[in-house]
Amino acid sequence: MGSDEDAIHGIGGRIDALKRIPLGFGVLFAISLSSFFAFYDITNYAYIAPVLKASWHIGDDQIATGASMTVLGYVIGALSITVFADSYGRKPAFIVSTIILGVGSLLASSSQDMTQMSIFRLVTGIGIGSEIAISSAYIGELSPKSKRGRYTSFVIVLGWIGLTSSGPISLMLIQQGQVAGIDGWRIVMAIPGVAAFFSLLLRVHMPESPRWLFSKGRVTETNSILLSLKIAPLEASSNEVYPPIKNIKNNALNSFKNRTIAGRLVLLILVWFLVFVPVYASLLLVVEYINQGYSLTQSISINIISGIGFVAGGLASILLSERIERKYQISAAGTIMALGFILRGLFINDYTGLVVAGFIAFAANAWLVSTLYAYTAEIFPTKIRSFGFGTIEGTSRALSSIGPFIFVLLQPSGFLNIMIVISLFCFASAALVLGGPRTRGRSLESLNTE
Repeated sequence: MGSDEDAIHGIGGRIDALKRIPLGFGVLFAISLSSFFAFYDITNYAYIAPVLKASWHIGDDQIATGASMTVLGYVIGALSITVFADSYGRKPAFIVSTIILGVGSLLASSSQDMTQMSIFRLVTGIGIGSEIAISSAYIGELSPKSKRGRYTSFVIVLGWIGLTSSGPISLMLIQQGQVAGIDGWRIVMAIPGVAAFFSLLLRVHMPESPRWLFSKGRVTETNSILLSLKIAPLEASSNEVYPPIKNIKNNALNSFKNRTIAGRLVLLILVWFLVFVPVYASLLLVVEYINQGYSLTQSISINIISGIGFVAGGLASILLSERIERKYQISAAGTIMALGFILRGLFINDYTGLVVAGFIAFAANAWLVSTLYAYTAEIFPTKIRSFGFGTIEGTSRALSSIGPFIFVLLQPSGFLNIMIVISLFCFASAALVLGGPRTRGRSLESLNTE
């Protein structure tokens, strides 16, 4: 390999030539739990909130504080642990985030008051905040280019299963009151912690990303990992291609001065923001259904039944991942998601119609988000891939937390108008993402010449 470019394409070419990702099922499952943690956590707090209010005699403002601390944790984790991942490796970052998540979840399940709950929810959020960013980067770096989107979508599907199952599991445990002398809501909160420590047992055996090692100039270690994955090692002449980088934070900031990288960063922050405003606004749908005359049971069941759409959309993302250019999939899914919100408004007085409309919106959302995760992880160089993803996810989640406030602000105008305004965010994301680069079937090296 006589040039830097040859060396770059050497490692990329070796991985892209594979027929499948060179990871065992156990490692893939352990990584897939990252999306389970993130998505299950989105809803479990909402289900236990009424129990906390009654047990601890607290108000909605204190419940909201707990939710806000979780979002703050997401932002902190997305920005900090991803820097760690780009500096010290994907594997150590996975281990750190898993430990933080596991400890935070178990502590939250043992909370005695809302102050403790808020603090421990912050810790849990920090652990969760980087999980999907690092897993998407890692899977992308180890997947052949022809199946990169499919493997990333596969990882995300377990998250949609977690999100769909969160409602029934939470309701069952809460209605039980106590299980083996333990309050049901505490078990709900402890589930991610138990799963986290289980995944830790598998994650300690995962190989480091050879693309990340090579970007640090650690060619000997790169070759060791390549050989363990039954991939041909690099030639000795590659040894000085990438000298070690001492300060990844400065390197990342310098990289963002590049006009192409900065443009991609801003574009994806806007797209993610426009997608997640409706997602966060949807957290108030159950309450609004009650306001519209449905019973509590009916309101929750609407979300639980239509929530099956998450799994359907996740499976669709796997089937379509390598058939259609990813930005076109995101645009199509965003448009369908918008129509799903409008249909909710039109069928608000029809229980069956509302379930169908919810199914459409949730399925489109799962298809969109799964594809968006894969797309976001592709468009940054290896040296800043995790941090770039984390910056987008953390910033957009912080900004899109205005979703519930928009929902409340629009309530006097009627439910249909709320749904129409929210749908405009989806339509805007569908249009904006078309300005991004094409990524399907392209090597990470051709997308990001480092």
